[in-house]
Amino acid sequence: MTEEILANYEHSSGPVFTIAVPYARLTDATPTVSNPCELLSVLAGTQLCGTLISTDAADSIAIVNVATGFIGNWEVRNVLTYAANIEDTWGAINVGDPIYYDNSATMPAGVYLSTSPLDNLGVANTLFGHIACITSEAAALYPKGGVIASTQDCQVMQRGAGV
Repeated sequence: MTEEILANYEHSSGPVFTIAVPYARLTDATPTVSNPCELLSVLAGTQLCGTLISTDAADSIAIVNVATGFIGNWEVRNVLTYAANIEDTWGAINVGDPIYYDNSATMPAGVYLSTSPLDNLGVANTLFGHIACITSEAAALYPKGGVIASTQDCQVMQRGAGV
């Protein structure tokens, strides 16, 4: 399935702080504009995360917004834990919940974020950000999902280069 460039992913016009990143330094080395992304790191769970703003296929360079506080609209898997390399438990997603960049092989195509702090192999996922709504109408839509597997459309405030 070809990944789709979302025209409505951005829910916050700022902040923006961009960096240039070679594709080879991205966890997903075939980046798609508007998707969340994660840079490779020597220590699992410490990776820098951000939003893909543009790509240059000729030079294999992506421009990534790593600003703390940027709010994007992405799909989030409600998996909480894995067992024997498959999803085991799920829960509702609510405002303020931590959201992780999840590189598990079990994730649906085009979905990079989940509520699980560990991937399907038991390796630490990187904290991508938190559920954060910029309107009361959006906040009223939570909680989303429940105790069965689902993928939910959520507003996520990225952690970016912040602490």
